[in-house]
Amino acid sequence: MEELLLRHGRLSRPVATRRLRVVAVALRSRPSSSLAVPVFPPATAPAPAPALEHVLPSPHVAADAAAVLLEAGVRPEDLRRAAGMCPELMSVPVETITAALRFLTDEAGVPTEELPRVLRRRPRLLVSSAAARLRPTLYFLRALGVPDLHRRADLLSFSVEDKLLPRIEFLESLGLPSPAARSMARRFPALFYYGIDGNMRPKAEYLLGVMGRDADELFDFPEYFSYALDTRIATRHEACAARGVRMPLPTMLRPGEPKFEDCLAGCVGSTPPRRRSPLWHAYWVDGDGAGVGAVVEKAKRDDAIVASYRHVHY
Repeated sequence: MEELLLRHGRLSRPVATRRLRVVAVALRSRPSSSLAVPVFPPATAPAPAPALEHVLPSPHVAADAAAVLLEAGVRPEDLRRAAGMCPELMSVPVETITAALRFLTDEAGVPTEELPRVLRRRPRLLVSSAAARLRPTLYFLRALGVPDLHRRADLLSFSVEDKLLPRIEFLESLGLPSPAARSMARRFPALFYYGIDGNMRPKAEYLLGVMGRDADELFDFPEYFSYALDTRIATRHEACAARGVRMPLPTMLRPGEPKFEDCLAGCVGSTPPRRRSPLWHAYWVDGDGAGVGAVVEKAKRDDAIVASYRHVHY
């Protein structure tokens, strides 16, 4: 088996052929059957045994699992990294891996050519049960309305009960109605990656307490949670407070340091444009070069979202 994998690591094959093979292998596999390792033509010259360390992780991933990952397009040098990120790869049944691959392509809609990127980013997908974890999470995210799930397949390894719902419930605990909290997660799914106690709670407390703002601003700008509290949020709030300026959150946090300083200098002794004004979007949020027509339409869409939210909940 080691010699087979070693040869495969040295073998040059057309990318398209290799990708079609992994789909065929996944579709032929069944949970009750064992996967036969494909037979490859012999290499022209056998490689020395020590080179095996460049193909298999150490400690070694199970040979069948390694063969399936290689067929899926995972580069040999990425196998060691995958085992380090997800040690279960060393012992999980190969049927679990093939079932996960089949689920990602057939149900989640991940293109075959995108599998290596998805697996490199989130190898835990390979050891997650399709029935107990991947499928329920997929259905939950679809019901939530998260778009382009095939591009966010790494979310599928998250537990609905332990990971996804607690983030939405935390937003509700800030005073946001349930539809508003779900809207935030739908528009900014990165919220599901952030820890509650280590990330979201300290930032929310800072905004509601020190900054004296309300949760409605989080509804308008859920990306607030993506910025560092100490080096971005707090420092810019303190700079604004020292000059008596109150900026909208996107204006305060999105620009780079030079543009932020220019905006801050321009605000002293003046009032920023109203949020629904195209000027606010063109200069304060979207940056230079935004067409007036585009920013007007964007302003209208944003206002429609906010108006709908307030009509339902107030």
